[in-house]
Amino acid sequence: MKKGRTQNRTADARKGEGTRLRLLDAGIEAFAQFGPEEVGIRRLAAAAGVNSAALSYYFGGKDGYYRAVLRHLTEGMGGNIRESALAARGDPAEPLSPEAAREALRAFLRHFVMTVLTEPRAEAVAAIVWRELLRPSDGFEIIYTRIIRPVHEIITELAAAVLQTTPRDPRVIVLAHSLWGQPAIFRIGFHVLRRRLRHRGRRLSKAVIEMIADTVDTVALRLLPGGTEEQERASPRRCRNGRPKTIEGKGRVS
Repeated sequence: MKKGRTQNRTADARKGEGTRLRLLDAGIEAFAQFGPEEVGIRRLAAAAGVNSAALSYYFGGKDGYYRAVLRHLTEGMGGNIRESALAARGDPAEPLSPEAAREALRAFLRHFVMTVLTEPRAEAVAAIVWRELLRPSDGFEIIYTRIIRPVHEIITELAAAVLQTTPRDPRVIVLAHSLWGQPAIFRIGFHVLRRRLRHRGRRLSKAVIEMIADTVDTVALRLLPGGTEEQERASPRRCRNGRPKTIEGKGRVS
């Protein structure tokens, strides 16, 4: 009897966690359409396919639901980008040479581009993040501390290694911000680019995404000094200098 009750509790817990995850996934799409100040809990519940009592039960209300959705997206696509940045930097106890840092940064930026343009929920995640950047709410700290700051700091560290200066140098921080913004603007400005390319679908072809990644790489090469002519012609997918050749999957360097 006791064993049966334990199994039932375990099954209920799994069912509850599954429901919670489905609500979080639905919340990404819902909050991509409506800002937290623009929509009530009933409309959010309808978008998630549940009643408002379910949102209150699992998250304590609309504000708790929004914060939980932000944390959820920082562990999904945001976590992928963050982990790939950590992999590009490698062991902080082993400083990179300028050449190795340059190639690691190029490889990370390519991965960044591929992630924001190919992940299924990238558009919805970008809509939420962009809204927080323009009109910060109480949830801004979640986005900033879990995604933006870690990635921005690693880009700054790698750029500082290339320039052989300190990451606290304001010039390096501004440079890192420019590099961070290259992949971001192609996601945020996706529909502008789609219209300019006269592309009718909501997804770009693999060839166009590769062209975007190559363009971001070209910009990085112009902003980051050093490197040989051969390295500047090479894709970071083929580089053999310093850190491994490319970043694939969930932030792993292969």
